[in-house]
Amino acid sequence: MDRTMTTSLSLCQKLSFSLGHFYNDLCSTMWFTYLLIFLTDIIGLSNEMAGYLLLLGQVVDAVSTPFLGYESDAANGLCGYSKRKSWHLLGTIFVTCSFTFLFLPCFGGANAEDWAKFIYYSPFVILFQFGWAAVQIAHMTLVTELTPDESERVGLNSYRNAMTLFANVLVYGIAWSLFHRDSNEQWSQQDTSLFMILMFAVVAIGVTCTIFFHIFTKEPGDLRDQYENQVLIQRVDDQPKMEWADWLKEPQFYLVGICYMFARLISNVSQTYWPFYIIDSLHLTKQYAAIIPLVVFVSGFITSLLMRPLNKVFGRKPTFLLGSIVMGMALLWMAFLDYNSSKQVFGSAVIIGVGSTTLLVTALSMVADVIGEQTSSSAFVYGVMSFGDKLSSGVTLMLIQLLEPHCHLSSDSLTHCPEVGIYFQRIMVYLMVGFTGVCFLLYFFLLPFTLGVLRKYDRLAGYRSFNGDPPRDFITQQDSSVSYQNPSTQ
Repeated sequence: MDRTMTTSLSLCQKLSFSLGHFYNDLCSTMWFTYLLIFLTDIIGLSNEMAGYLLLLGQVVDAVSTPFLGYESDAANGLCGYSKRKSWHLLGTIFVTCSFTFLFLPCFGGANAEDWAKFIYYSPFVILFQFGWAAVQIAHMTLVTELTPDESERVGLNSYRNAMTLFANVLVYGIAWSLFHRDSNEQWSQQDTSLFMILMFAVVAIGVTCTIFFHIFTKEPGDLRDQYENQVLIQRVDDQPKMEWADWLKEPQFYLVGICYMFARLISNVSQTYWPFYIIDSLHLTKQYAAIIPLVVFVSGFITSLLMRPLNKVFGRKPTFLLGSIVMGMALLWMAFLDYNSSKQVFGSAVIIGVGSTTLLVTALSMVADVIGEQTSSSAFVYGVMSFGDKLSSGVTLMLIQLLEPHCHLSSDSLTHCPEVGIYFQRIMVYLMVGFTGVCFLLYFFLLPFTLGVLRKYDRLAGYRSFNGDPPRDFITQQDSSVSYQNPSTQ
């Protein structure tokens, strides 16, 4: 067996891989930032029913991810196409066929009953979230398939997150170009065409990027499996394959899953309520509902490029702790903002972009670390992680919608409701502080663990030491020179 180590991926491979989730990211930005506005202020759906519709989507996504993770690991590709990319293609078709209708008026328009609107949009929400989950799981598992090198995996996650942030920047940039011409502070049915144009732009760009991903990204497939089999033989089965039941016995599995869940909660909830906070709490015009989220994600985009060297210098867990501290500083600043000092939100938005990106990229890298070389069950792990992320986001968004105060403005009052403005400020500050505090505490729970050193490995290593076999660190040292020649570079 050739023992020269070649694990690095070319720039072309990294860029093509990063395009694989770009369509999802474009749609996700629209889903979290503008769907609630479209449903409540354009279509006229009540806050409660809009919250239930979002919950339905998140629950479908949450339930789908473990199932899709298991099937992605177990099933073969469609019609001879590679395994992961088959699910990616299928999911893309579902997303395209459903997302288009989410930002189009339903039959009957704003005059239709709430229950009729809910029934109309529900099938599109279900189909969209199933397809979105299929694309997400297929793309996430490719990280561990493309390279066994931990540093390369951090790089891939950084490229992926950079494209996620660029997708947000792109959507907010297009939104700003549409919204800045309108000086009105409130949304109305006259804005329907603006959301339709934004939606069609997202679909066109997303489909184009997905085509490039499928053409230029080469899934390792059988050659990767051959490498893993050779390594397993050399290690005399030192690292047995992890089944789904084995993962459920691992403390790291749960701790890292909670880290990922709260990192996603910070990102999703803040992204959803930025426009409400900007307009109802800070009394800014509609164009700022695109500009300020744009500032957040430009800051995050730049930060994502620094994640690989930062993780190398400090390590995963300290970097995660650093992200929570930076996020807490930004939220402390936001706690003192009101409509008299609203322009200071730009400064806090920059710091929030840094903190939230640091938390999310590092959490994704920790998930990849825990999986290690167990790529055969990686889709199951990512599926369960996403289950917690989607379900917690759905329940949180629904509760926020249900608890939103109902404000009836008198004819001589201003267009802003003070109770609603205070409510969204509390959501963007105090709720985010709670999520960030959990991330801070998780660092101390993770300290005793070495990510990727699993209990099943340790039990087997102890058994072999008792029987006189070579210790695990000796075997690992011997295997450190084993090479995995990436198939797509051959």
